[in-house]
Amino acid sequence: MRSWSSAAAASTTRRDRHPQEPRMTEPCPIHAWATQTPEHIAIEASEQRLSYRQLDRRVAGLARQLMRQMPPGERLLVPARGSLNALLLAWACLRARVVFCPVNPAVPAGEQVAMAARLPARFLAQPEGGSPKLANAEGPTPLALDFTAEAEPGEPLLDPDQPSNTIFTSGSSGTPKAVQHRLGNHLASSRGSASFISVDQASGWLLSLPLFHIGGYAIAFRVFLAGGRVIIDDGAPLLERLQRQPITHLSLVPTQLWRLLHAGFDPQKTQLRELLLGGAAIPAPLVAKMTALGLTPRVSYGLSEMASQVCTGLPGAPGVVGKPLPGREVRVHNGEIQVRGETLFEGYLQDGQLTPAVDSEGWFATRDKGHFTKQGELVVEGRLDNAFISGGENIQPEAIEQRLVDHPGVAQALVVPVPQPEWGERPVAFVDYHAEEVDGAELNTWVRETLPGFMVPDAWFGWPEGVGFKPSRRVFAMKARAALESSERVGE
Repeated sequence: MRSWSSAAAASTTRRDRHPQEPRMTEPCPIHAWATQTPEHIAIEASEQRLSYRQLDRRVAGLARQLMRQMPPGERLLVPARGSLNALLLAWACLRARVVFCPVNPAVPAGEQVAMAARLPARFLAQPEGGSPKLANAEGPTPLALDFTAEAEPGEPLLDPDQPSNTIFTSGSSGTPKAVQHRLGNHLASSRGSASFISVDQASGWLLSLPLFHIGGYAIAFRVFLAGGRVIIDDGAPLLERLQRQPITHLSLVPTQLWRLLHAGFDPQKTQLRELLLGGAAIPAPLVAKMTALGLTPRVSYGLSEMASQVCTGLPGAPGVVGKPLPGREVRVHNGEIQVRGETLFEGYLQDGQLTPAVDSEGWFATRDKGHFTKQGELVVEGRLDNAFISGGENIQPEAIEQRLVDHPGVAQALVVPVPQPEWGERPVAFVDYHAEEVDGAELNTWVRETLPGFMVPDAWFGWPEGVGFKPSRRVFAMKARAALESSERVGE
C-alpha cells in the first residue's frame, strides 16, 4: 500500500474543532471583490454582464427572499443546468444558509419529486422556467422569486462548516446517491486546484458543465475566489463562443474536444490558455493534436464525493492523472483508490439522515482501481464495479476503451459485458467513429497488439444517438443484449 499527500494536515478539517471553540467564518468572495474591484465583470451571460457590485446586490436580493420563505438549513430542489438565474440562486443559498440541491431538469417531474423526497427537500425553485407538472405536484413547495431584485449586501460572512449543497451522482453504474458537501469542501477544492491551474482576475471560465454535475458547480468557486469572470453557456456553438468571448479556461470531456477540433478549432485564434480534460479515457491522438496546436491539456481525476478534482497533471501514459492537489490525500489499498482530506464530503443523504462513508481513519473507498507510478502520479485503471470474469480471466473494460480511443479513427468507446454460455460473459464494444466506420477486423487487430486475445470484443456496435457526456453502462449493456438477441432471432 502506498499513500501520497500534498498537505501534511490534509485529513484535519474544521469539523475537528472543539465544541467550545468559536465558529470560523470568512467573507463571501463575491462581496470581497465587490468591495475591491466593484466594476470588474463577474458574470457574462449572452449580452448581459454583471459587475461584482451588481452581482453582490443581486445575490443579496435573492438571499433575502429565501430567508423570508424558508428556514435556514432547509434543502431547496433546483432543476437547472447552468443559467444566470441558477448561478445567482446557488450563491444566494450560501448566504441564506439554504442547501442548494440541483437536479437535471431533463429528468421527468415524477422522478424529481421522488428525488426531493429522498433528501428530503421541502422547497422548490425553477430558475430556468421548469415544469408546471413539478410545480403542481404533491411535492416540494414552489417559491416565488424575483431574480432581478437587488438589496444592500451588508457584510456577508460564510461558515465553512455549513452544509452548502447536495449533488446526485450520475448513477451510471447503479442508483444515484445524494452527496452532501460543506462549504469548506468547495473552498478547499478551489484553492487546491489553483495551485496547478492558475486563475486570476483576467480569467474567464466557461460554465460548460451543468450545475447538477460537481464539475460545473465547482467552476464558480474557482472563478469567484480569484475575482475572475464566469461565462454562461448561451447555447451557441462552442467554437463560435471561443472566437468571440474572453474564454481563457475550459473544462471538457474528450468527446467535446474532438467535436470542437472537427469544427476547425485553433486555440491560437482564441484567448484560451487552460484546458482541463476528464470524465473518460484520454485519447493519445487527441493530446498530440492539441499539443501540436500549442495548447497541451491538463488531465484530471475527480469525483463528486471529493468536491471535484482530486489529482491533476499533464497527460502521459494511459490512465495517468497527476499528483494529489493540496488538501487531498490519496492511497491505493488492495488495488483500490482511497481518498480523504479537506474536500471530502459529509456523507450520503437519505431521508434527512447523513451516512458517513469513511473508515475509522477517515479514508473513503472510491471503488476505482489504480496504482502509483514511481514519480508519485496516480494511474486510474477503471471502476472495480465494472470488472467482470470471462472464462476465468479478469477483464477491466476501461483498459479496452483506452486502447480503442487511441485508434486514430475512434472518438469514443464504451465496453460492456454480455452473457455467453461457454465463457460466462464476453466484452462487446460501442464505438463512436470520427468519420467513416472502422472495420471490425482492423479494430480486432488494434486491440490485440497491446492486450491479450480474451480482451478483444466479440461484437462491435455503432454509437447510439442522444447519449450525454457521461454514458450509462447499464443502458449500453441492455442495448447490447437486445441487439444480440435480435440478431439471434434473425439467424433462426
